[in-house]
Amino acid sequence: MGSDGFIQLVTVLAIFALVLAVTYFTTRLVGGYARNKVATGNIEIIDSAKVAPSKYIAIVRTASKYIAVGIGKDEITYLGDIPEDSIVRRQDDASACDFKELVEKAKARLGKKNENT
Repeated sequence: MGSDGFIQLVTVLAIFALVLAVTYFTTRLVGGYARNKVATGNIEIIDSAKVAPSKYIAIVRTASKYIAVGIGKDEITYLGDIPEDSIVRRQDDASACDFKELVEKAKARLGKKNENT
């Protein structure tokens, strides 16, 4: 009976590993498609900030024009144009790095937090 339990355990672990691998590659495929779709489009959200519950201000690039918009629960309000030379792009943006880099940053932050406690 012990060997049957071991075989079942190995089978379940193999199926689990297979499901994880399929999930990983599917996520990469869909994420890559979405990233390419956004990168080649004429609309890009440059930055956004929450100013109240369910209210944001965003800087949006439409073609070669930059505008500020207010985003609420049911509406989007045009706030004004922004000169292109005044746009500052953040280098630590999540879209500028991959998942592995994000995990490494999270590990580093958790390590620092654990050292302080």
